[in-house]
Amino acid sequence: MFLTYKYCLLPNKHQHAALRVILESQRQLYNAALQERIDCYQKTGKSRSYFDQSKELTDCRNDCDLAEMAAFPVKLQRWTLERLDGAYKAFFRRLKAHNGKAGFPRFRGKGWWRSFGFSEFKSIQFDGKHLRFKGMPGGLRVHLHRPIPNYAEIKSCVFNLDHKGWNVCFQVKLPMMEKRAVSTAVGIDLGLKVFAYQSDGVMIPNPRIARRAEREMRIRQRALARCKRGSKRRIKVKQQLASLHTKITNTRTTWLHQQSALFIKCYDLVAVEDLNVQGMLKHPKFARSIADASWSKFLGFLDYKAEKAGGYLIRVDPRNTSQKCSSCGELVPKSLAVRTHSCPSCGLVIDRDWNASRNILSAVVSGGERNVVHLGKRALRNLTLVTK
Repeated sequence: MFLTYKYCLLPNKHQHAALRVILESQRQLYNAALQERIDCYQKTGKSRSYFDQSKELTDCRNDCDLAEMAAFPVKLQRWTLERLDGAYKAFFRRLKAHNGKAGFPRFRGKGWWRSFGFSEFKSIQFDGKHLRFKGMPGGLRVHLHRPIPNYAEIKSCVFNLDHKGWNVCFQVKLPMMEKRAVSTAVGIDLGLKVFAYQSDGVMIPNPRIARRAEREMRIRQRALARCKRGSKRRIKVKQQLASLHTKITNTRTTWLHQQSALFIKCYDLVAVEDLNVQGMLKHPKFARSIADASWSKFLGFLDYKAEKAGGYLIRVDPRNTSQKCSSCGELVPKSLAVRTHSCPSCGLVIDRDWNASRNILSAVVSGGERNVVHLGKRALRNLTLVTK
């Protein structure tokens, strides 16, 4: 399996300038490669592929008139060409999916190019503290706040620039973990009123992180709108707004990491609905709340953490999970405004999200209701950890 480890970089004054030079050179290479593809198609009706441009890159590096091309590692420049190739593939994929309505790859201005990388972890060395590669004066210090596993193999890396400074992301390859025996299982129903309702009765409240920051966001957005374009004041306020956006994202990501890690730690098998989140984001009323809850990111965290720990994440069809009675199986139609499930056949009266989570677990584990009873002690311990 592949994981990404992100670390802050601590460059000195000369290394800051070198990173800026590399960033600008790759932006210009991207724009030049894009212009070449456009010109080739207009003249011949054919497009240039990544392999064509990669071969031409080798010729340019050997050309005496283009000596500046050889000032940086070839793996770094090939990463830029791969990024352009990925943009083209995404364009044709959107073109096919949306019947001719898709955004063509754009030329990148200085404010719209913030990263460069190595397509393979070659022509670059990492000794555990410093990164060294051609074009970088001295060793670039890495703040290793958590160690990379000794058995991990670094496959590639990407350097990013944000409003706080530079950081690096290592893509590492880890061996697959042996699957553990399933002794505990839980079903999860994601929602908006509460973030998640578990089949064992535990309710996780919705933090609504972006909602809590709405007032501060409006203040900073109005301040930015009042600033004169091109002024130093506008740059400062824009940085403050970007800082708030980053704080919201980091707070939400940390909370989702904590909750997903808790699920994988307490349960061997986790069952969730196979939600079409992209389609749900088109809802005119709930789109903002769904985006704030970040269900897709949470499910992604659950997926890779379960794989890393040897657990199981199973997605089930969400059809009728809220309408079906988890006790007798009868369909009890109700609108979204009805938050209580009341079955006229067996008399079961519980929260509709709790009922849905029990149905989700039953879809995976036969006798899901009996399994929930066996998780009583584990549910109490989980409830204690969540409410702290």
